[in-house]
Parts: sequence; structure tokens; C-alpha cells
Amino acid sequence: MLQNQTVVLRRINNAVMSGIFIVGAVVILAYSAFAPSAEVSLSAAGQVAPQDITAPYSLTYESQVLTDLARKAAADGVQRVYDPPNPGVLRDQIRIARQLLDYFANIRADLYAAVDQRAADLSANTIISLSDEEYLKILGLDEAGWQIVDSQTMSMLERVMRNEIREDTLWSVVNNLPNLVSITVSDEQATLIIAVVKGLIRPNTFYNDERTKSAKIAAAEAVKPVTRSFIQGQIVVRAGAVVSDADMEALRQLGLLRPTDERWRTVASAVLAVALLYGLMITYLHRFHPDLLRDQPRMALIGGLLLVFLAGSRMFGGEGGTLSYLFPASAFPLILVAFVDSQVAGALTAGLAALVGLATGNSLQFAAIVAAGGAAGILVMRDRDHLSGYFTAGLTIAVVNVAITILFGLTRSGADAAQIVGAIPASLLNGGLAAGLGLVGLFLVSRIFNLPSSVRLLELSQPNQPLLQRLLREAPGTNQHSLQVANLAELAAEQIGANAALVRVGALYHDIGKLTAPPFFVENQAEGVNPHERLRPEDSARIIINHVIEGAKMARKNHLPAVIVDYILQHHGTTRVLYFYNKAVEAVGGDETQVNDAPFTYPGPCPQTREAAIMMLADASETIVRSRRTRDKQEIADIIEDLIQLRLTCGQLDESGLTIKELKVIKEVFVNTLQGVFHPRIIYPAPPKTHTQEMTVIPTDLPVKENT
Repeated sequence: MLQNQTVVLRRINNAVMSGIFIVGAVVILAYSAFAPSAEVSLSAAGQVAPQDITAPYSLTYESQVLTDLARKAAADGVQRVYDPPNPGVLRDQIRIARQLLDYFANIRADLYAAVDQRAADLSANTIISLSDEEYLKILGLDEAGWQIVDSQTMSMLERVMRNEIREDTLWSVVNNLPNLVSITVSDEQATLIIAVVKGLIRPNTFYNDERTKSAKIAAAEAVKPVTRSFIQGQIVVRAGAVVSDADMEALRQLGLLRPTDERWRTVASAVLAVALLYGLMITYLHRFHPDLLRDQPRMALIGGLLLVFLAGSRMFGGEGGTLSYLFPASAFPLILVAFVDSQVAGALTAGLAALVGLATGNSLQFAAIVAAGGAAGILVMRDRDHLSGYFTAGLTIAVVNVAITILFGLTRSGADAAQIVGAIPASLLNGGLAAGLGLVGLFLVSRIFNLPSSVRLLELSQPNQPLLQRLLREAPGTNQHSLQVANLAELAAEQIGANAALVRVGALYHDIGKLTAPPFFVENQAEGVNPHERLRPEDSARIIINHVIEGAKMARKNHLPAVIVDYILQHHGTTRVLYFYNKAVEAVGGDETQVNDAPFTYPGPCPQTREAAIMMLADASETIVRSRRTRDKQEIADIIEDLIQLRLTCGQLDESGLTIKELKVIKEVFVNTLQGVFHPRIIYPAPPKTHTQEMTVIPTDLPVKENT
């Protein structure tokens, strides 16, 4: 029930954060919809231009209107496509002709029937329809004449139907039949041949709609985009001219067409842009970084930073102007890269650049400054754990910004050398501001969101930290166990692409709650001393479970990042303290129904991230393998395999996001590492009691070994 409530609460929080981000971004982007009225009040093509409209700056763009017209013309010019002649039609008609002529021959041979009767029999065929006169001519021919008609009919039909005959050309083929009749036949025979062949000719090729459409599409796609160019001051539309669709497109491209009745379009485009970015961002994170989606503080950080820098760009931005060069938008990835993966920071920076371009009047230059400067900053931020990394990033950003400024200055008409040179100092200063804002933002974000930056993690991992010093002095066994778990978890996290630094720090602090009662945990107990022997199983379980609760309290009191607190609470999930649970069951005669398992169950929740799950598995693996004192690799592998299967069966890893493939990698890392940790060592013999001097070299091939 508690887990279900947690899931519902998380979903509500996610929905609220998503709504705030989407609404905030749309408001920032759509601000221009409520700016002063446009320079030109034209709403549609077909209106008359009230004045000469000139280009405020040089521009070359791909005209969708002209491209569509050119593609339509190309498609309209494609002829209808027909299939090749079907030889089956020819064979069918030859067969039918043979049957028809044989039928006529049989009737001609019936000399006992009257002529009228035989003519009626001829006309009874269902293949062709001839006139009564033509039927009488068939009966009137002598046998030699009929054989000529028969052979010439078959020959002409085959010759004609070997050519392409379409439905729309059938009439021309029929009209051409007289030209195909042999000059050696009589007029009467020619008439009969033409009449019979005319009735037997059929179309043998047919219109192919699919191929015709494909040909039209191919023709349209072959047309290259049509570009239009304007230079600054050139007249786009003359006064009194009827505005065409292409003119309207040019006015929009030049930013000269913003009628008040189209404000909803600006809002709609803002909604679409934000929805697209949001959808791509969520899909990307779900596909490649699902753990981050479940990390609400970091998701809130991402959304908040995007809104802050988008609003700043909207305030400072605009094509040209010193402020647009000064605004340190590249500080966004410098802050973000301390809390998320570099690839995530790069992807989000690209999204911010796209939104900044829209927010600053489709300014490609401003978008390029954000994208290129941010990418450069991320690429050089290899040393994220030291301040020098930020200074290097700031210098690199400054150089990139200068290059972008010069590039766009050279390509923009009307910008002289003085303007380009004048913008260079602001571009250089931008890099320094980005580094400074990145450091300030890193400090503020770490405190406000209580998130573990790379610098903070490095600080927390130092042995001189107060809590780690207490572990070393008050619970040395727990301290040693934590170090081993940290090593295991870090190696496994590296192999599956999880946050290795974060999971290591979490492992170092995961058992700090044991400081409340060190002797009650076996790794801190002296030989033969076990205080649990004097306690009821329920009391012992409460003490063991309490190390999770007290550990979380200590972590909060010492201002550890919230994610470390989560790791402490989740590293046992909702498992049971089996040893004392079994003791309680034994005490009631082995009847589990007589034992309430609640006092023996950790409060959880189950691991919510891959890192927390890795730490759970590393903690249990190190404990079990050490307790078994095994040195055999296969036995260690079996132990870890059983542990993983048990955690899967109990549902402890259901919310972690770990895959079966990743679990196999984790198992392999644990096996290899633990085998090395618990490797056999040689037992060195004590020096003879008569020797007071130091031991000499001891042989290394002694047969007796044991685990240390």
C-alpha cells in the first residue's frame, strides 16, 4: 500500500513539474504574439499591398510555395503509365478466333439445311456480331475462298494483337485494319476478314494507377528546392500590387508579416515546439537514461534551468546587439554536466538552442552561439571535479563565440568590419561570464536541490569526512565492509554505464546507521561476544532494521544529498531479517503462521534506480561470500546467482530499471572481484623461539593456505 501511494505521489509530482515546464516555456516563446502590431497588416494572398515593402536585411531561403509549384508542374507532366502487353490476351483471342472460325466452317458444311437456317445459326454465336449480309457472304464463299478468309483472319489478328493496344487507342487500331489486308484477296473476302478481326480485337495493356502515381512522385521529388534571395533594401512587394502566395511567404520569412489576427498561430507554434522538445527529451531519457526520469530532483533541476536560460535569452536576445553576445547561455551545460551524463547535457543543450532560436525571432546566430558554445564547454569539461575545468571551458567557449560572431558577420549583408570587430570583446567576455555563472550556478543548485554534483561527490568520498571518520574509529568492521561494497558497486556501475561515482559514495555511507549500536552487527563483534543472545528475535530484528532508519536521519542531519539518503533507505529494500525471523519461527515450533513478519521486514522502499539496486546486490554479495569463507570461483558465482534470483523473485528489483543483461554483467564483475578479495594466502611460519633477530626469507611454496 505504501509503495502504491509512493508511485501515485511520484506520478502526480511528475505531472505537476511537466505542466509547469510546458506552460512556462510556451509563455516565454509566445511572448512575441503580444508585442506591438506588425509593420505590414496583410492577412492573406490576393490583397493589395498598401505601400512598397522592402527587405530589412539580406536573406536567402528555400521557397516552399515556388518549390511546390515546380513539383506540381513536374508531376502533371508525367504521362499515364501502362503495363506491358499481356501475351495471355493474345493467346486467348487466338483460341477464341479458332473456335469461332471452326464453328462457321461446320455450319458452312451443313448442305442439307436451308440457307436462311444456316445464316441464323451463324448469327447465334456469342463471340462477334456481324450483319445478315456478312453472314450470307460467309455461306456464299466457295471452299477455297473460305480458307483464304480463315487463314488471313488468324494471321491479321495475331499480327495486330502483338502490338500494344490500349482502351483509348482501340478505335485507331480498328480503323487501321483495312490497311493490313493483303492485296491478293477479293473485296468480299477483305470485308469479311476486317469484320471478324474487328470483333475479336481486345485491349492487351492496361492503365497502372500505382506506377503512374509513383512516376509523378519521383518527378516531383527530383525537383530541387527553389530558393529566393533578397538584399537589404530590395522591394519585396510594390505598392498597389496584388500580393501572391510567394509574396506572403517572403514577407513571413523576412519577419514583416505579423497580423494581429494570427497571434494564435504564434501561440500554436510555441505549443508545438515545446511539445516536440518535451516529447523528444522524455523519449530520449526513457530510452537511454530511465534512471534520470525517476529522479525527480534532477528532473526539476533540468526543467528549471531550461526555463531560466530560455527566459534570459528572450530578454537579452534579438538579432545583433551587444546584449545578445553577452548573455552566457553556455553556462547551462556547464551547470548541468555536473549533475547528469555529458550526453544528456549535450542533448538538452541542443534542445535549448532550438528554443532560443525561436524565442529570439528565429535567430540562427543566437541558436548557434548556444549550441556551439555549449558543445565546446561539454567537450572540454573532462576535469569536472576541479575548478580548473570550468576556466578551461570558459576560455574555449570564448574562442568558439568569437568564431561564430565572425562567421555570421561575414555572411550578413550590411555588416561592416567595424561592427564585426566591435562584437568580438562581448563574445570573449561571454566565455568568462559562462564559466563564472556555471560555478555560481553549481553552488546554488547543489544547495537548493540538494543534488550531488561531481565536486560534491569527490568531497564526500574523502576519508576525512566526519561520518567516515566515525565509521573508521567506532565501527571498523562496518567501515571495511563499506569500502568493499563501494569497490564492488563502483566497478559494476562502470561496466553497465551507471553513475559510478554516485554509487561509490552511496556505498561508503550506506551503513552509517550502524554507528548507533556497532556491537550489535557481526562485523564489529569481538570473538565469542554476541549481544543478540540475550535478546528476543523481535528486539534483535528491530535493532538491525533500525540502522536503515537511523542512517537516513544521520545523513539528513549531516546534509548529505537526498539521493544518498534514498540509497540508505533502499539498500535492503523490503526484505526480511531472515536470521532472526527464522529464530522467531523456531521459538513457536516452526509454525510460520504464528509469527508476524512485519517486525522483521525492512521499511524500504525497494531500489528505485540502477545505482541503488547495484548497491543492494553488492552489499548482500560481499556479506554472504565473506560469511561463507569460500574461495572457489564457481561457488562464489552460484552464491551471487542465487542472490540475484532471490531478489528478482521477491520483486526487489522491479522498480530499479536494471535489465537481465545488466544483471549478468554485474554478476560477472562481482564474481571476479570477490574471488580476488578472498584469494588464498600462504600461512607464514612463526620464527623459532631461539631466534631474536628478524626473520630471513621465507619459502613461498608452503602447502598450507587459508582465506584472510
